[in-house]
Amino acid sequence: MNAILSFILRMILILLAYIFIGWVSFAVFKDLKQQAFGYREGQVPALTLVPTAGQQMQEKQFTSPEIIIGRDPTCDFILDDETVSLRHCKLFFERKQWWVEDMDSTNGSFLNESEIKTRTILINNDELRLGQVTLTIKLDK
Repeated sequence: MNAILSFILRMILILLAYIFIGWVSFAVFKDLKQQAFGYREGQVPALTLVPTAGQQMQEKQFTSPEIIIGRDPTCDFILDDETVSLRHCKLFFERKQWWVEDMDSTNGSFLNESEIKTRTILINNDELRLGQVTLTIKLDK
């Protein structure tokens, strides 16, 4: 009887050790993910797109980690302008920063009058020009 009890206790100890190792691994993975992407679920700082004067659209605030801008009805921010591509550019939150990336648009994307050729970090009050539409970027801290 003593051998059976000893065997059962050893199995329970091994099971608890595996559970502990799994829990620690999960906690470390979750922390590394948070450090790499700079946000936890639901903790993306707000980004507001403000059209410049004279444009027929409303400003809109986003808290999702990715925003697609274009004419396509499936885009997050729809621009009804023929100079804007269907899926023109992407704004995304990564490594604690908002970034912008052109999505191979026909007329290009410009940040503060410089053409966007690679992923570029956004800062507060940047001007984003897509075709003939200009948007001001407002970032919450």
